[in-house]
Amino acid sequence: MVRLSLLLLTSFVTTTLAFSPHRYCVAPHRQQQQQQPSWALFSTKKKVRRQPSSSTDSSSGILDIEEPAGIVGAEFFGGNKQKEEFYDPVAEAEADADVQAAATVYDRFQDTNAFSSPLAARIGRAVQNRINSVLYVVMSSTPEQEQDTTSIQYASNLVWESCFSTQSSSTPLAGLEEALNFYKGVDVAIVSGTQLPGDNNRIQLTWQISVVWPIFWEPRVLLTGSSEITLQNNNLDDDDDKDDSLIRTITKQIDSLDSSSDLISTIADQLWPRFWDTYHIGMTPSAEIMTRVEDKKKQQSGFLPKKYNVFEIPARLVTAPTQLDSEAGRIDGNAQIIPNHAFSCVVKTMGPQKQDYVPASPVQVQILPPSAGATLPKIKWSIPLSVDFQTNAKLPLPGADPEARPDSEPLCEYEFQPRRLVATVPFSGSPQDVEIADARKTLYDSVIKDGLKPLLDDDGRPQFFFLSNGVKACYTEEGLGMCVYEWRPKFVEPNEVGIELTRTGS
Repeated sequence: MVRLSLLLLTSFVTTTLAFSPHRYCVAPHRQQQQQQPSWALFSTKKKVRRQPSSSTDSSSGILDIEEPAGIVGAEFFGGNKQKEEFYDPVAEAEADADVQAAATVYDRFQDTNAFSSPLAARIGRAVQNRINSVLYVVMSSTPEQEQDTTSIQYASNLVWESCFSTQSSSTPLAGLEEALNFYKGVDVAIVSGTQLPGDNNRIQLTWQISVVWPIFWEPRVLLTGSSEITLQNNNLDDDDDKDDSLIRTITKQIDSLDSSSDLISTIADQLWPRFWDTYHIGMTPSAEIMTRVEDKKKQQSGFLPKKYNVFEIPARLVTAPTQLDSEAGRIDGNAQIIPNHAFSCVVKTMGPQKQDYVPASPVQVQILPPSAGATLPKIKWSIPLSVDFQTNAKLPLPGADPEARPDSEPLCEYEFQPRRLVATVPFSGSPQDVEIADARKTLYDSVIKDGLKPLLDDDGRPQFFFLSNGVKACYTEEGLGMCVYEWRPKFVEPNEVGIELTRTGS
């Protein structure tokens, strides 16, 4: 990362507007008042953010963990000035009593859908742990993590071509360390890895970078992209991932951004206060919003803009809970709310153990046709993970939900989704509204008319989905712990109905 020439945006003039009070709810049995967290008070944290070198106390060698500033304006626009008066220590201590402990964990570097070969997985894991050692002070580490931080290094004559500035840094790790002096928070997650054809020593890693910009409303900027790295040893093979003593040297790295715009434009678009964040000011910290890579050529139909949006969603990892719908179907509206069995923890937003958390949005919902022999459709959610949560190699899986509806077959797992091409139209309703059938038909007819090819499922049916843009999934390093539902009027058509499209070459 680099210091970018966007400091002029820090002088953005705040306009005082008359906003309405907050309208929101959170996941069932997780309703808590929101308050700014503090890293220093979170005693169970496995890692804390590394602060700039200037904030280190040389006499004691203890890092000065900066107390985050409060959200400016919250007390004027519906926020509560005295939220501590609502704090109940007994209720807070018992808040997660009904959340079952994770039965197992998901090691994302062992997912062959995300990492195509053992060598790609090993390099991805090593690079992730090396990045973590730069960005965080790890409170406890495994022997495997300690080994991985020393098993990868950059060559002294590294060839580095990047979408970021490389003038002031000799290696990407040095650039990240430099970024700590500017941003209020930096997180980097290696999402997937592919061993490129031809030479065994070329690997492509996809990544997500999240930074908190140092201005008072603290916007969170999400960047996605990939890095093609070349290893020094030309005789590497998949068996090398079993050799813990081998130190791999990166001789070349080429970074590219997933964006239809340049870096400056991509960042600038995420710095301005979002309308609904401002309307609901103080509800949550700024969210990581899903990257949309738009092709301007595909947005035109002759000389006129299309009635739908076409864009690509970069490869990502999601929380993917599923359950069978109820007999009442859309009357119950089960698809509108993230089910309890998707949560692996509870976010404590007040009291002596209040936690920091990162929201991610939007949430995708699919209503899948009944499988063979079944009569009820299956509801599937795709909930984006925060970058901070993805910096962990092993992710906790939620335990059983004792309140689950009988015969609903609740299941939750993590799922890697490769890069997708989709088309969407705005929609004012919810995932199970009657009107959604007409929206799907109109969208399908439009993409067919324009020569786009829908991606079909195994039964030859087009694949539709629903994007809930007003839902924010909130993560700590223990996983998904809270979900915030923003109120948005129907006339602004806040949500989207989408269809999967076939990518060129697929």
